[in-house]
Amino acid sequence: MPSDKQIISDRQKKTSIKGTVGEYEAIAKLTRQGYFVAKSVDPACPFDIVIVDKNGKITLIDIKTNTFRKNKKGKSLKDKPKGSYKIHRSPTKQQKKLGIKLMMVDYD
Repeated sequence: MPSDKQIISDRQKKTSIKGTVGEYEAIAKLTRQGYFVAKSVDPACPFDIVIVDKNGKITLIDIKTNTFRKNKKGKSLKDKPKGSYKIHRSPTKQQKKLGIKLMMVDYD
């Protein structure tokens, strides 16, 4: 049924796809490195995956895709090399309290 309102915008959809691809690439990489990997199913969960190493050490990880600013204070950055203005991420207070690590991934 067509609707005048989109459920999510094209920008949100593109961002969501980048995040999903980044998560699964990280899961594949960690699995190849010998970790056991479990994915959270709760969208409100403060971490994306749990990894367990061969010695049983458990680590909670929130996967973030590296992103870059397109403009800075009204100025276009199209002449600057990609990565000139990387958006830095930091754990939330809850993530810090729970010892959750951020894992940054690139999206090509």
